[in-house]
Formats: sequence, C-alpha cells, structure tokens
Amino acid sequence: MMLRKLLLLVLFIAFTSSLSACGRKNQPVAPEGADPQYPRSYPAPLPVPNSK
Repeated sequence: MMLRKLLLLVLFIAFTSSLSACGRKNQPVAPEGADPQYPRSYPAPLPVPNSK
C-alpha cells in the first residue's frame, strides 16, 4: 500500500512538472532587425492597384 502511494506521488509530480514547463514565461522579445509591426492581421491586406 505504501509503495502504491509513493508511485502515485512520483507520477503526480512528473505530470505536473511537465505541464508547468509548457507555459509562457514572459513577453516575447523581437530579434534585432526584425519587423516590429506585430501582431499583424492575417491575411495581409491586398495592395491597392495604381489608378492611372
């Protein structure tokens, strides 16, 4: 009975620690030289044709 409780405790800790590793930690930072216009709306707007 004690072995079963220990096994359940180990499994519980393993599952909860794996779930906690998936969360977002902080705000994302864009790399240098990247286009800072995020978030964008998709699909991108179509270009306006020249009216000559």
